[in-house]
Amino acid sequence: MVQVNARSPEAKILKVLLDRYPIDTREVAERSGLTIREVERILRGMEGRGWVLLERLPDRTFIRLRRFDFTFLGREETQRKAVKHKGRDRKKDMVKRKLLKDEHDDEMMYA
Repeated sequence: MVQVNARSPEAKILKVLLDRYPIDTREVAERSGLTIREVERILRGMEGRGWVLLERLPDRTFIRLRRFDFTFLGREETQRKAVKHKGRDRKKDMVKRKLLKDEHDDEMMYA
């Protein structure tokens, strides 16, 4: 299993490749938001690691995945916001519990 950082350019390219086939470098660049030169440079590295196979034609270069066992690591921006929001709610709940506990302690002391 290959683990890839979810925010890396490799992950952007892999997500496009997993979503659409057949595809060439120009279309990958358009869909990933990277330049054609960046895509070609990254794909050469991925080809060297054995992740993809580049089929070069005179006018286009098609990409074929050689592996399909990719795991994307890291949190997306939406997940990060949810975690922060949840953490704030947890702090509020802890303060409320402490206040309620203090009220109950006072009642028991004077009963």
